[in-house]
Amino acid sequence: MTKRGKKTPDDEAVWKRVSRTVSPLKKGSSRPDSADISHFMHVPVARPDTPRKSGALQRRQDKKTRRGMVAVDKTIDLHDQTLSQAFDSLRRSIIRAYNHNHKTILVITGKGMRGQGALRRSLPLWLEHDDIRPIIAEYSPAHQRHGGGGAWYIFLKSR
Repeated sequence: MTKRGKKTPDDEAVWKRVSRTVSPLKKGSSRPDSADISHFMHVPVARPDTPRKSGALQRRQDKKTRRGMVAVDKTIDLHDQTLSQAFDSLRRSIIRAYNHNHKTILVITGKGMRGQGALRRSLPLWLEHDDIRPIIAEYSPAHQRHGGGGAWYIFLKSR
C-alpha cells in the first residue's frame, strides 16, 4: 500500500487470493442455551460477610496472623478459574489438606477489577459450605506479605 492508503495492483492481487480462501461465519444465536449455563447454578452466591471467628485460635496465633508471621502449609491459587471451577478446586484442596494434617492454607483469589473480584467476594460464603465448614477453625484476610487483599488464610481444625 502507498502512504495515502491507495491500493496498488499487487495489493489487489494479494487480496483476491486471500479472499478466495475464506468463507463467512455462520450466523448463530448470540445468547448461550440455558442448558449450557445450568452447571453454574449450583455455585453459592456471595453475600457480604466478615471472617468467621470461632475462638479456636489462641491470642498468640492471632498476633502472628496480624504480623504476617503465619507458617503456611499449603497454597491454593484460584486465579484464572471460573466460579464453578474455583469452588470445586477449593473444596477438594481444603479436604485434602485436612486429611494430610495441614493447619494453615493460603488461598489466593486476586483482588479483581477495582477490588471487586468475584472470587474474592465469594470465598467467605464458600467457606461456610456444609462440606468444609466443620473442618475450618477460622479464616481471615492475609497479611500484605502473603498477598494482602487478594488472599486469605484458612486455619483448619485438628483431626
